[in-house]
Amino acid sequence: MKVTLVPHTHWDREWYEPFSVFSERLVGMMDTLLDLVADGFPHFHLDGQTAMIDDYLERRPERADELASRVREGRLSAGPWVTQMDEFLVSGESHVQNLRMGLERARELGADPRVGYLPDQFGHVGQMPRILRDAGLGWALVWRGVPAAIDRSTFRWRSTDGSAEVLCEYMPFGYSAGARLMLAREPEALAATIRAEIERMRPLLVDDRLLIMVGYDHAGPDATLQERLGRAARFLPGIDARIGGIDEHVDGRQLGDLPVWTGELRSSARAHLLPNVVSARVPQKLERGRVETLLERHVEPAAASAPEEELRRAWTLMLWNGAHDSACGCSDDQVAIDVDARFAEARTIAEGILERAGVSPPSEDAPSRVTIAPRPDGIDIEGVEVRFLDEPDIGDLYNFCFAEEGQRASAPDRIDVDGDHFEMAWDGLRVSARASRTGGEPVVVLEGTIHNERPDHRLRLHVTLPRPAETAVAGAPFELVRRPLIGEGSAAEAPSPTWPARHVVLASATAVLHEGVFEYEVVDRTALALTLLRCVGTISRGTLATRPYPAGPATPTPNAQMLGSTELRLGIWTGADEATLLERWDRFALAHARRMPSVRRPTIAGR
Repeated sequence: MKVTLVPHTHWDREWYEPFSVFSERLVGMMDTLLDLVADGFPHFHLDGQTAMIDDYLERRPERADELASRVREGRLSAGPWVTQMDEFLVSGESHVQNLRMGLERARELGADPRVGYLPDQFGHVGQMPRILRDAGLGWALVWRGVPAAIDRSTFRWRSTDGSAEVLCEYMPFGYSAGARLMLAREPEALAATIRAEIERMRPLLVDDRLLIMVGYDHAGPDATLQERLGRAARFLPGIDARIGGIDEHVDGRQLGDLPVWTGELRSSARAHLLPNVVSARVPQKLERGRVETLLERHVEPAAASAPEEELRRAWTLMLWNGAHDSACGCSDDQVAIDVDARFAEARTIAEGILERAGVSPPSEDAPSRVTIAPRPDGIDIEGVEVRFLDEPDIGDLYNFCFAEEGQRASAPDRIDVDGDHFEMAWDGLRVSARASRTGGEPVVVLEGTIHNERPDHRLRLHVTLPRPAETAVAGAPFELVRRPLIGEGSAAEAPSPTWPARHVVLASATAVLHEGVFEYEVVDRTALALTLLRCVGTISRGTLATRPYPAGPATPTPNAQMLGSTELRLGIWTGADEATLLERWDRFALAHARRMPSVRRPTIAGR
């Protein structure tokens, strides 16, 4: 048995503390690490991202040559990513830029990454094998999202369309499973811990190799690991346990028949997927979509004369904001404020490039009025039943949780309709919006404002479907993906009926269009629900009915209660078809992205 121990850290650039705090810790950790490596420590894995290297060198430029030499020697890893991004909350082009810029920086430092390290993403998109292959990477290393059907530690992962495949190493117990080795101080105890890890993984192994990641969140190196492992060797007969890198684990492996998985990895079979980050801090999901559209569809085609450093700065800001805790919104309120500031700067850069190129905002046809009629629990928009329903949410920024089993969402206490305008109100909550069409478009656009004055609830829009739906088709990076109505759950997390959609979702000939990423659910097969607002006040809670243990710290997040006004803009298309779904989205969103200012930047309540 060949066991590769990989000392590492998982470094969230920001999370339960802002970047300013974590960067101070990073300097101390990296100072210690470089000194340790200079004394002969064999290898340390820097979380597959170059951002933490550059964040450190921003503070310690005098150690740049030393760090690069350690990377060239193979004692420190670099890349392949800039940041560990959430795969569902950023665009396909964001993934490409993340990998392109990360590999460029890694090779500049002297590394040659071969493994797409993806340790903590909340699921994986179906085109990730294609993205990795196109960049020359033949392996992926993942934790969350792998379904129960994959019962081996190594499998073949194919893109949804079958056009690309990578070998995928699976960490069923997570990237911090080997942290227990750091606690085993005596040689016999360390050997026993290694043997226990082997036995725990044995039913899943496909050959005589085992990878153990020795580290955890924001961890520094275990300075005594090499010496303790040497003393433990005599207690490990038949086991060759060495400190090394991930590449050493995958190099030269002779693999026979392996399980195959095609498409996205969004299962809670062995680890919680934390699906409701998609509806946390919803204005940020909208603004990210708009700025991505500006950069990808407006700026890039017109940027031939733009200074390269400007465009690179805009993308760097977007990659920082794509880091999974930042993009997901499951962070401290100050982090959310910092994220908003980066979006504002990226938007300013993009708009400046367009103005200097003489590129005018595309014209939009004048909107035409749409007929609305009141219903007992909602409204009728030209024959389509639309309801706004609100319900308690006692969960956190990771997971929705009902207050009572079987709770029913509440219709508004008041519904007022005046021509193409409507207003709905509950105690402490009000939706005011207008419906319109543009030109001869079949898409009805709802635009307005949600005014919220109370905490701990979820507001959703329900569109009644013309016939029962068995599946839904949703947008995701580089694809439209067909999904079941409920995901795979386990003791780690309840099966979730909610899913992310990039720009579009279609069920039973009814589509909803949005400028960013949004959360949807097909309810009882009869209605397509879209989460408009999810209001919670902490990063994580303890035991929930939907998740039995914490997913993070219990840091208060008063701004995540979404008190105040939130923009509402979406499109509803009945009689929709999959073939022209993205074409309709272009007409719904492209011109509008040029006209919108950045989202409001809230202040922290009580600070």
